[in-house]
Amino acid sequence: MNIGRIGRTEDDDIREALQEFPYGIYIIGTTRDGRPNAMIADWVMQVSFEPRLIAVGFERDSSSLARIRENGAFTVNLLNREGNGMALARGFVQPADASKVRGRSNQAAAQQHDKLAGVAHRLSERAPGCPILDDALAYAECAAEQFVDAGDHVLVLGRVLYAEVLNSGEPLTSTFTGWSYGG
Repeated sequence: MNIGRIGRTEDDDIREALQEFPYGIYIIGTTRDGRPNAMIADWVMQVSFEPRLIAVGFERDSSSLARIRENGAFTVNLLNREGNGMALARGFVQPADASKVRGRSNQAAAQQHDKLAGVAHRLSERAPGCPILDDALAYAECAAEQFVDAGDHVLVLGRVLYAEVLNSGEPLTSTFTGWSYGG
């Protein structure tokens, strides 16, 4: 039922509805020049059985997207609702390049964040140099196959080279965190 509040537009209604869609909370692992990096993402889904393909949505100016374009590989780590999943998610929300956040002081914008510092992980051999988080619920190692322009984002379709469930538990989702990247 449309509540139809005064001053609301159709765009307001659409944004609000899309923010209700639940999403998993993932850490996408990449690498450049032998230095692994990772970012938080929630626009991730399997899109094919044969071959097994996963789609991940990236902002066009994402440094992770640039890394994937360069090396052709990435990992997808699904965070666990149990244990330290929420703490891990908080640690990856910050962009590596602090200048990406508008309104920061020059000093704050000049900072670079090593989001993997202190996070237990290993580096993938199948997706060379990309991090796999020890505390992830599950992970997938992927080879980038297609880059598809999708509005203000780019979808990367990755062929799943290998995937494994690492820990027991339930997936961390936007429903649990209360965070929204939709709308």
